[in-house]
Amino acid sequence: MKMRHWSFITLAAAYIFLTVGTTVSGGGCGGGDSKAGSTGTAGNTGGGGTMGNAGTTGSGGSGPVLMEANKISDFEDLTAATVVMAGTPPRNGYWYTYNDMTPCTQVPAAMDTTMKYIGAAPPSGVHDATLGSMALHGSWTGCTVWGAGIGADLNQPMVPDGGTYTGKKVKYDVTAYTGVTFWAMATTGSDTMLRIKFPMSDETKVEDGGDCVESSTNKCSDDWGEQFNLPTNGNWKQITIKWGDTGFHQEGWGAVFAWNPKDVTSIQIQSVDKGETYDFWIDDMYFIQ
Repeated sequence: MKMRHWSFITLAAAYIFLTVGTTVSGGGCGGGDSKAGSTGTAGNTGGGGTMGNAGTTGSGGSGPVLMEANKISDFEDLTAATVVMAGTPPRNGYWYTYNDMTPCTQVPAAMDTTMKYIGAAPPSGVHDATLGSMALHGSWTGCTVWGAGIGADLNQPMVPDGGTYTGKKVKYDVTAYTGVTFWAMATTGSDTMLRIKFPMSDETKVEDGGDCVESSTNKCSDDWGEQFNLPTNGNWKQITIKWGDTGFHQEGWGAVFAWNPKDVTSIQIQSVDKGETYDFWIDDMYFIQ
């Protein structure tokens, strides 16, 4: 019996499931704020941040050192877009989609009950075929309130297949790391500005599994993160985000919370510009030290 799957149902989200070929997709549920996913980003319309540092376009070169123990996701699981069970303690989770619950189009759709979606291959192939043939595909348009995103919790409780977990989100200590690195690309016509963020239990709404009580004077879900920019010329770009970057901070529209790497629950990649069309791929994501 497989013991990794769980559901956390509050607002719209969908687990992203991989299929044969080169991309991904999904169906399932997650927690969320005015973004439906695990831990929210209420009213996120963009905000501060700077572009992630560009590194090499392959697995070698002058970029950060990649270690198997630090791998977050390589998207090579033939059944689902999973968080690799590496690290101490081993990480566990599935990638999902979420959006602002406007009548927008997102593939795979939030609240997709089919639990399966067959996507197209990246136009120019994966960034390094020696590392595999799959990547995570994010695609949406017309999400006009604040946008949409993809994400994964890092420490989902282990329950039997088909089981449902509705408890609090579980923290994962990332103190041992200085940031993350991954490869990304966008298609021609896609908006290129995205923001990677790291929700913590402190600023996540109680109804989404966190500890923050939302009120008119205490706006939850203003997560720490940083913007990055994608090329649309068919090339992959290595993006490196560090906790110490000047662009790594809250967006500033919500309650102020200190960055606490011991309390991180998730990783999410979200649109910066509301209402725009996004079509992009993410591959080979690692923590760096």
